[in-house]
Amino acid sequence: MAVWVITVETLDSDSETRTVGRFHGTREEAEAALYRAACTGEPELAFRRILRREIFRYPDGGYYVCLYGRSDQPRHKLVFRMAELVLDTAWAQKGRPGTRETGDEVPDPWRP
Repeated sequence: MAVWVITVETLDSDSETRTVGRFHGTREEAEAALYRAACTGEPELAFRRILRREIFRYPDGGYYVCLYGRSDQPRHKLVFRMAELVLDTAWAQKGRPGTRETGDEVPDPWRP
């Protein structure tokens, strides 16, 4: 099983990216978690009630989310993405099979 993170980027005036979750699972489980986060996630500073949510899917699998209050303009714009861990430099120290001891080469994440 792979290690995945779900991130959210706020596109408001104070743009920031934060991690929503980190877990072990399959790609399908990560995609389901990403969709759940897009359907339920709200910015930490959403002090007003959210009345409407629009969710757009990017071709690469991410989601663009617009949250609306009482007006027709989105109060918050968010981008949810998932990422798979492909390299951890601690793997060589932990004796993970197939890792190189030297840092001279960049390993190919698509080869086992």
